[in-house]
Amino acid sequence: MRLVVLASLLAALAAAVEGKPLTRTVSHVVHEERLVARREWTKVGRLHRLQALPVRIGLSQSNLHRADEFINAVSHPKSAGYGKHWTPEQIIKTFAPKQETVDAVKIWLESEGIHPSRVSLSKGRHWLEFKATVNEVEQLLKTEYHVYRHNRQGHSHVACDKYHVPEHLVEHIDLITPTVHFDRRVGHERENKKIGVTEGQTQELKKRSLSKRQRPEHGILGSGANDGFSPKQGAVIENALASLANCDQMLTIDCIRALYAVPPGSLAKSNNTLGIVEYTPQAFLQGDLDLFFDQFQPKLVGKPPILQAIDNGVVQTTNRSFSFNGESALDLEFAMGLIFPQQATLFQVGDLVQGASFGNLLDALDGSFCSFEGGDSKDPNVDGQYSDKVRCGTAQATNVISTSYGSNEGDLGARYEQRQCAEYMKLALQGVTMVFSSGDNGVAGNGAACVDPATGAFNSGGSGLFTPSFPGTCPWVTSVGATQILNGSSVRSPESACEEVILSGGGFSNVFAAPTYQRAAVGTYFADSRPPYGADRFNNSGTVRAYPDVSANGARYLTAVDGNFTLSFGTSASAPVFASLINMINEKRLAAGKGPVGFVNPVLYENPQVLNDITNGKNPGCGTDGFSAVKGWDPVTGLGTPNYPAMEQLFLSLP
Repeated sequence: MRLVVLASLLAALAAAVEGKPLTRTVSHVVHEERLVARREWTKVGRLHRLQALPVRIGLSQSNLHRADEFINAVSHPKSAGYGKHWTPEQIIKTFAPKQETVDAVKIWLESEGIHPSRVSLSKGRHWLEFKATVNEVEQLLKTEYHVYRHNRQGHSHVACDKYHVPEHLVEHIDLITPTVHFDRRVGHERENKKIGVTEGQTQELKKRSLSKRQRPEHGILGSGANDGFSPKQGAVIENALASLANCDQMLTIDCIRALYAVPPGSLAKSNNTLGIVEYTPQAFLQGDLDLFFDQFQPKLVGKPPILQAIDNGVVQTTNRSFSFNGESALDLEFAMGLIFPQQATLFQVGDLVQGASFGNLLDALDGSFCSFEGGDSKDPNVDGQYSDKVRCGTAQATNVISTSYGSNEGDLGARYEQRQCAEYMKLALQGVTMVFSSGDNGVAGNGAACVDPATGAFNSGGSGLFTPSFPGTCPWVTSVGATQILNGSSVRSPESACEEVILSGGGFSNVFAAPTYQRAAVGTYFADSRPPYGADRFNNSGTVRAYPDVSANGARYLTAVDGNFTLSFGTSASAPVFASLINMINEKRLAAGKGPVGFVNPVLYENPQVLNDITNGKNPGCGTDGFSAVKGWDPVTGLGTPNYPAMEQLFLSLP
């Protein structure tokens, strides 16, 4: 034994004398893998080995396992720390990776020929960033890079099928980009739903407009001085029902106010604008806003939202159609009209060439999450995907931010989604309410796609596993489903889950565990109303994040688009409506010397009585009837629709 050891030492000494580096065998393992081909992408060829790639290594962060604890401490109504939101400095300090993580990954990079002078650490300390040739990255990650082309949009994307890291670094690395992730350009793929307005409906609109102009301002729900829904206001609504008789056919701002007992706004603090997110090429036309406001909120005519351009964001006016303008018109017309005299801030994300994704918004709101400013390869396949146009942390988050866009959970890797979800958690800790639409295809995903259980690939939607929506399945956002007034019913009748033109998205995550605030409600659902499907359809374990959380009307919104009135449908209407009401509640809290409500889910799940329970309707998809709306929480309409006076009273009672 001694002879063997001595021989080893002599060999090492000889190697040192000869100047040969000492090496050790490093075992590599697959870190992430794309198991099935993306149906909308075609692999067109290898990426040239001398092209430069901007590489980002997402380091494992500290204390993420305590996210539930941290969130409850500032957001649960029974917590002594309710409303004591964190500062950005607290966020960075709490979640920064351990120094041993940073050092271990840097040592690996240097051993592979990536000199420390080429590597930088991000502001939040959780990204290591450097530029390298394709050849260097392929050797580093034991992989091959290809260029993919989108079958419909035609743009290119750089990716690999899988990549490897040393086994001893698995616990230190969340993910590496660019690798297996196909982040969606959400503005380019938005599918809006509409039907035309008949001549009879147009005449009715004119009558309602005349009636509104002839009655006193704010006549439907009383003066803005009222804090809630008083008996006097109820009588006024009763007398005004004639002007609200057609809300089942044409939904207006007055219909929304009557449905959810929402008073007109009266306060307008400059630090409480409502954030509305749009992704280029989706854009609003001022002429459309003016056409709508002329009928329903004349004081807003000529007044655009406050623009926050992100990632070279542009409000384009060249391409005009419902596909380009319908989403922005729907979001802005109703949100701005509901919250007036409060203002809206438009976060316009992405340019006309590259578009943008959720990561670009997070880049701007949180510099510590920011993408690497790389891309000097002069190759459009690379620079188009990783340009140097990003400006980290340049946008100020509003107290409430509404986003009417989403992806399928299966579009992105679990590690990528967990990374983004952690950023939504950090925004929640800082007092930001993030609101997302739950989707418009029931239990199916975007494009009504379901998952083939044999291959794991998306299919045409006639069968297969249900497709959850992201970011709606992130536990730290508020997901909003859709309801409707049934034909022939009034604003006084109970709503139903939306089954006209669109279907309220809802279901159960395949990525995220159930947060504490939701466990009791979901447990009751499975105990009392367990759906007739097994694990061959959805994650029925009862231990995962379920969505939506709440809902709001999503049918027959009368919107002005491209110079004409159109009836629009979607949870993309439901989300900004719900967000508008939260913004109005924040206004009251700020006037009372309190802070914004921040993440609202724990309060709402603890107090479901402030919502109107929806017990009718389904969300079909994947060859099934989907789930059913039942008493209590359900994966169709969540806890229900807003009861504004009750919600306002509850949140004002909190510190």
